[in-house]
Amino acid sequence: MCGIVGLIGSPNATNIVLNGLKRLEYRGYDSSGIASMGADSLISIQKAVGKIAALEELLARTPLPPAIMAMGHTRWATHGKATALNAHPHRIDNVAVVHNGIIENFQELREEIAAADITLQTETDTETVPALIQLALNQSKSALQALQAALPRLEGAFALGIMLEDDPKTLYATRRGAPLCVGIGDGVHYIASDPLALAEHTNKFIFLEEDDIAVLTTDKITLYNGNGQEVTRPTQLIDLSGILATKGGYKHFMLKEMHEQPAVVSNILAAYLEDDVLTLPALNWADITSVNIIACGTAYYAGLVGKNNLEQLAGIPVNVDVASEFRYRNPPLQKDGLFIAISQSGETADTLAALEYAKRHGQHILAVTNTPTSSIARAADVVLNIYAGQEIAVASTKAFMGMITVFALMGLQAGQIRKKIDSQTFTAHLQALKELPAKLTQTLSNDAQHTKTADLFRDANSALFLGRGTLHPLALEGALKLKEISYIHAEGYASGEMKHGPIALVDEHLPVVNLASSSDGLLEKTISNMKEVEARHGKVILITDQTAAQTLDADIAKTATLITVPEVPAITAPMVFTVPLQMLAYHVATMRGTDVDQPRNLAKSVTVE
Repeated sequence: MCGIVGLIGSPNATNIVLNGLKRLEYRGYDSSGIASMGADSLISIQKAVGKIAALEELLARTPLPPAIMAMGHTRWATHGKATALNAHPHRIDNVAVVHNGIIENFQELREEIAAADITLQTETDTETVPALIQLALNQSKSALQALQAALPRLEGAFALGIMLEDDPKTLYATRRGAPLCVGIGDGVHYIASDPLALAEHTNKFIFLEEDDIAVLTTDKITLYNGNGQEVTRPTQLIDLSGILATKGGYKHFMLKEMHEQPAVVSNILAAYLEDDVLTLPALNWADITSVNIIACGTAYYAGLVGKNNLEQLAGIPVNVDVASEFRYRNPPLQKDGLFIAISQSGETADTLAALEYAKRHGQHILAVTNTPTSSIARAADVVLNIYAGQEIAVASTKAFMGMITVFALMGLQAGQIRKKIDSQTFTAHLQALKELPAKLTQTLSNDAQHTKTADLFRDANSALFLGRGTLHPLALEGALKLKEISYIHAEGYASGEMKHGPIALVDEHLPVVNLASSSDGLLEKTISNMKEVEARHGKVILITDQTAAQTLDADIAKTATLITVPEVPAITAPMVFTVPLQMLAYHVATMRGTDVDQPRNLAKSVTVE
């Protein structure tokens, strides 16, 4: 959500920032802007609503002056509509700011600023930040002193890039609760909310800690902590050259990333399995009495799959919570319990806040993430990388696949250590996982089924997804994927709950997607659900394996639309059944002409509450 790119030291500063913003388009945004400071030491700003192409066209018509310092921003509207006026950067007198996050006490600050005879022009919370800094500068404070005086006044989350006309040779940056890193170059130094924005320019990064202030000149980078003390932070080498965003011949990033899922599983097995021995980071599973899994969105549904793995394979009671709800009810946590935070980006604000709550209450923290340099990973005791590579499409596919595959391995490790799985069962599960990349490839190759089924959704306004057991979380995920990218209202339910309300929705217009596997012993119950839908003239869709398909009675086989997947054991069924749900949502969305990779109103990484 939102993006920041800035630098000092290059005569091509504006173009570098513009190209960096393009690399962050996948995060979700509705407007963008760039501020630069030229040889005249004056700040110039251009802003536009819509895609970055609109900003690029504006800059072609009205270029910013040549500059060695610039900073840019992609905005996802929170306070105030998506307008050019509300877009970043924001400027008050000599201070310009770009901001990711939310200033929670902005209303109080606006009243104080108005009393000081500074007029605010926008509807945003962000504009209070340059105003506070300018007020501090008016008190004859130095630039650094002004920042150190103003920033503690802010409540909420922020990552900030700051330029001052009175200080034309310095770029400032700071963060609290939102990600920001500093890139190290040769006579050029950078700031970015995501290292990917700087992939062409550096592989050396410093990740700022809470309330750090970074002072960047062409010669050096100086860091100060929240107490005003000069500090050092570790430099990390991150090679991003191999993951620059290209579609690789696919029509959309989402389609490309779905087809990368077999490789993701192979990467995970290569990282955590050696000669049939699990090599996940060691956890003392024998002493763990309970587990709390916390996540948001797709990652939350991955957590529900993980709950099944840990309870069935290891006999550990597991609670799964939406991160935004977890910490506000002040839940009691058992001493020395295990807290698992799941986040593709590792920067999800609600998940990070829940993690900090768990740390304060003595929990052991395990992070499952695609970004081992992220805030959540750095705050965790143990990190499990899902090895999905850069995921550009807003709707997550391969990251979800990575998460549920890692949870399968985690369940096996816990079950083995707790002696809940015998060696024969363990070997059988490992074999199923080793065969999984081929099964996923086979499923992806059967795309004609998904294209044909998508036509049933052409005139639909709503859809229902039903699943039992390990497939229930996939019903939730399938509904989410459909609503995210096609804008069709969809609900996921446990199949047994259909008669407790959702059946009232069934009519001749409603597609009802049923998930059933021959490996879980629940097929007959799913068939009963399908007959109830059929009796009410609903559109019956069944996603099942080939063995189960052969056992259907003639009526169901004749009336239901069938999507078949390879038969697999229960441990890998969630992975294989995920693919047709993703493909179905994709084809419905392309049929309806929506923006598959950047759906309206959505952001890839939700870094504010």
